[in-house]
Amino acid sequence: MALSPTFIDKLALILVHNRKQLVARSRGKNVFFTPGGKREPGESDEDALCRECSEELTVDLIRPSIKPYGVFQAQAFGKPEGTMVRMTCYEADYKGTLTPSEEVEELCWIASDFPHDKLSVTGIMILDDLKVKGLID
Repeated sequence: MALSPTFIDKLALILVHNRKQLVARSRGKNVFFTPGGKREPGESDEDALCRECSEELTVDLIRPSIKPYGVFQAQAFGKPEGTMVRMTCYEADYKGTLTPSEEVEELCWIASDFPHDKLSVTGIMILDDLKVKGLID
């Protein structure tokens, strides 16, 4: 009997500038992720996304600019087989200067030719989607 998958529910910010997507690499990790994270109990998507972007990127999202981008689902990076991540992605404008926080070692603007072995599976899916839509090179 097959076990039903376990889901990790995450939110992410899709930022594109000069036809490149912003990704972040956490301290001590070798793979880049789309900025974002998990909701705290009772948090709305908008509240959680704003908090995570403030914590990771040290910017404030402009709430009226937040709009849905899409939902991506795949095997969760570094988790047991069958543990899936469901990433609900949003686009938004922000105030401030993008700066890696204490938990983020590096921010990087990437195009579609970025090495896929340096991205999570959902990261590859998002990158491919941005390319198909003609939003990145």
